[in-house]
Amino acid sequence: MRFAMVKILAVCLMFSAWFVCHGGHGSRPDVLFILVDSLKASHMGCYGYGRNTTPNIDRLAKTEFVRFETCIAAGSWTQPAVMSLFTSLTADRHGRVLPNLPHNKEAVTLAQVFRDAGYATIGITANTMTNRRYGYAKGFDVWDDYSATLPPGVGLDKISVGYARGAVLSRLGLNRLAKRQPDKPLFLFLFYMDPHWEFRPPPPYDTMFVKDDTPQLKKTWQIKGKDVSKEQRERVIAAYDGEIAYCDHAISMLLDGLRKSDRGRNTIIVIVGDHGESFWERGFSGHGNNLHDEELKVPLLIRPPLDGCRYCPGAVVRGQVGAIDIAPTLLSLARIPVPVSWQGKSLEGALLHGGSVSGRPVVSETRIRDGLWQRSVRTERYKVISLYPFDSPVEVYDIVSDPEERSNLIRKNAVLPMDILKLNELLKPAR
Repeated sequence: MRFAMVKILAVCLMFSAWFVCHGGHGSRPDVLFILVDSLKASHMGCYGYGRNTTPNIDRLAKTEFVRFETCIAAGSWTQPAVMSLFTSLTADRHGRVLPNLPHNKEAVTLAQVFRDAGYATIGITANTMTNRRYGYAKGFDVWDDYSATLPPGVGLDKISVGYARGAVLSRLGLNRLAKRQPDKPLFLFLFYMDPHWEFRPPPPYDTMFVKDDTPQLKKTWQIKGKDVSKEQRERVIAAYDGEIAYCDHAISMLLDGLRKSDRGRNTIIVIVGDHGESFWERGFSGHGNNLHDEELKVPLLIRPPLDGCRYCPGAVVRGQVGAIDIAPTLLSLARIPVPVSWQGKSLEGALLHGGSVSGRPVVSETRIRDGLWQRSVRTERYKVISLYPFDSPVEVYDIVSDPEERSNLIRKNAVLPMDILKLNELLKPAR
């Protein structure tokens, strides 16, 4: 009898969860996944930035979306970070860490799960690092490598020369939204490239935050910090902010069009950055240099379906989440089972009810700068960074008292708490 009651209660809870986010109607929501390259949270108004870089997203953060205060990317450059978004796995498990290394082709992708659940799956990317030869098309009915205006094998120094601008990407996205099948839900992924170096925002965004006539530096990722003046650094940051403002405008074009469509209200929307960006805080600019927060802390905003979904628009969820938690959250909102192989956890409870999350440790990885293989573990109190073969940490920071990660506790010969030793176990890769 007790077992039967438990089963009845479980069924009731499942129905209640469905009703909370679907208001009783059975049509599955569409999903719009907006990814922005090199977008760091600290340069957006809704995350406290002083410049008006994201007025449209800021407005939506107050009126429609739920904003997550601290989201940490799984990698500090595109390939590992995006594959982690798609597979809900850390980089050591999916293996897409360098262009010339094979990845785990058995990993289940978000697009696969949506397609198997009856969704049309369409992806449009403006980043040449995510074209199909690297495995990012897996599970998509259509994967538009709009970045492939460049020849195969193009070098990293040409990555930002031929990509599609945000307005083009938004028009392509709106075209796909207009052609949605009436009897089939849609999963649409759009990868905007605009804030990626080289920073060349179109007018009027090119002069929006420029204070003087300091020339714009070229190939900034190749210039060491000691060779960059304060004025030059500020000029580069102004150009980066102009790119963000332009991308914010392009995304608003997309969302305005979605809002006018008949299925706009029954659409889950997520906006996230793949990784952040350095501006010579530690000697280099760009990304893939290290695993500090300037390259890992990204914005995360999610809007559940508006029709019948009970949540608190404008809420801010405190606590730390990982980018690998996004895919399980989208499936959970769409009432699709989450693959057991995934490492991320659904954020649906925090999304719908607000408050905070109990931040689990987040593992991140990079292997790009000078051939170094770095892995980090971040908790809400500590950041631990280690190098291959990951026997012991080389950097430890108390990010509560030292949020800019300037005071390495190992160099200060500080007595490390036992928690640090436990975190070091998480730094050892699975494969």
